[in-house]
Amino acid sequence: MLSLKVSTMLKIEHLSFAYPSSSLLFQEISATLSSGDVLAIIGRNGAGKSTLLRLLNGLLKPLRGHVELDGKNLSELKIHEIARHVGTVFQSPEQQLFASTVEEEVAFGPKQFGLRKPQLAQRVRTALDRTGLSSFASQHPLDLDYASRRFLTLACVLANSPNVLLLDEPQRGLDKGWTERLEQIISEEKQSGRIVILVCHDMDFVERNATVILPLGRKSVRQYAVNDFFLDKVAVDETGVETPWRIRIQQALDMKKTQWIG
Repeated sequence: MLSLKVSTMLKIEHLSFAYPSSSLLFQEISATLSSGDVLAIIGRNGAGKSTLLRLLNGLLKPLRGHVELDGKNLSELKIHEIARHVGTVFQSPEQQLFASTVEEEVAFGPKQFGLRKPQLAQRVRTALDRTGLSSFASQHPLDLDYASRRFLTLACVLANSPNVLLLDEPQRGLDKGWTERLEQIISEEKQSGRIVILVCHDMDFVERNATVILPLGRKSVRQYAVNDFFLDKVAVDETGVETPWRIRIQQALDMKKTQWIG
């Protein structure tokens, strides 16, 4: 059973960032997201996609600008306060796993936030069911295969029930079955009113799941509706990504139709 629908808003205001002794990685990024939005952060390697995620979860501080969640400036909050509302699934699952069993791993976060039985047990069961890991509850996390470890880190975040879910290359290394389960979870989070933000190089995955795109690496960075971005050839070329196959097919069909009519 999923949580009741939530209402949340995330604002990125004129965000600029540079690592020490380096030039600006990006500057003047602004975007506004509300309940049910799924934002895909895209761009070439080195454009700052994963860095932007770390600004959104408070692990890094911006050079200029700020990130605001439900009216609160994240730079003014402590990491544990942000973690109650913003959950992150990183690319390498081993970095997030430390408990003796899968069940203990998933229960750790809600315990830290004060959740007690029976709510804790229900939260853990739901997270394991959604991620397909219920049968592995008593196993050691590092005994799982790669895809299962990825989903275990996702289950840990889902158990905390954050309003904002950050996913760094979530589809990487997954087969079709796991990818379909991931897309179902993203859809459920969207329907529940949460905000999902993902870094992704797979434009077909982006086209199927995102509602909004933030392309990094352009001189002027702004958010786009998904179809608007992929139909803007200049924006696509400057961002250095491929047009999804479904849109390429539609464009080819439209061109043939125009030629036939002409």
